[in-house]
Amino acid sequence: MEQLASKHEQVKQHLQKEITEGNYESGEKLPSEKRLCDYFKVSRVTVRHALQNLENDGLIYRKQGVGAFVSDKNMKSNLVRLTDFAEDMRQAGLESSSRLINLKKVDPIKEINEILDVRPDMKLIRVDRIRLGSGNPIAFDITWLPPGYGQLLFDEDLTTQTIYNIIEEKYEIPIQAGSYKITAASADEYIAKHLQMETGDALLEIDRCSRTTGDKKVYFQKRFYNPKHVSYVMELSRTDDLDETSSKEGLPLKDFSPKFAK
Repeated sequence: MEQLASKHEQVKQHLQKEITEGNYESGEKLPSEKRLCDYFKVSRVTVRHALQNLENDGLIYRKQGVGAFVSDKNMKSNLVRLTDFAEDMRQAGLESSSRLINLKKVDPIKEINEILDVRPDMKLIRVDRIRLGSGNPIAFDITWLPPGYGQLLFDEDLTTQTIYNIIEEKYEIPIQAGSYKITAASADEYIAKHLQMETGDALLEIDRCSRTTGDKKVYFQKRFYNPKHVSYVMELSRTDDLDETSSKEGLPLKDFSPKFAK
């Protein structure tokens, strides 16, 4: 549901407004996680997710065991936010929804089981969905989960909720990190049919593996975008005072995000 999916976004936006309007000075400590939970009446996972997004945006920094502090206004961030489809659609001004094609238990797949760090004989849960932006088919997702996480989805409405938010908001399992691989692909008959394309048409494929605490793999997903609807834009920053370390590592990556055609 929309209100479920946006709890952490509401917390983030409130704190972001407080910071940008100058209600907190650079270096000032934010309220504790417990106080934020009590104030917003949300779970600690939700608060931590909001703080993580603020940190990724460069507005705050955190000290382990101490708390969160407002960043210096000139501080650079080379982190990129980890978002889900609903967040991408909201930012693009589109209404997100999904059409569920399959949700079922499947036999092990050697490559996928290895990626998810599960036993080679363990069956998986597979979810196939068409992802819609204001009713238009934007992408097709094939997602595999270990059964411990996948079983949480069977009683959920996967047409209006994202896997990301079901796992985080309802079950309080934080998605803390993810790895991406972006490549080109061709639409097979199955995907082409659902994306209203021709077999063999070009696709933008994004392979994503999301992880929770302890580096445990929650799900592995192949998302196939119709390139007619989406492109990725990279934002880099450069200053005149690049030090030796930054010049060796390259320019700080400020943003790497999808842009959707309306």
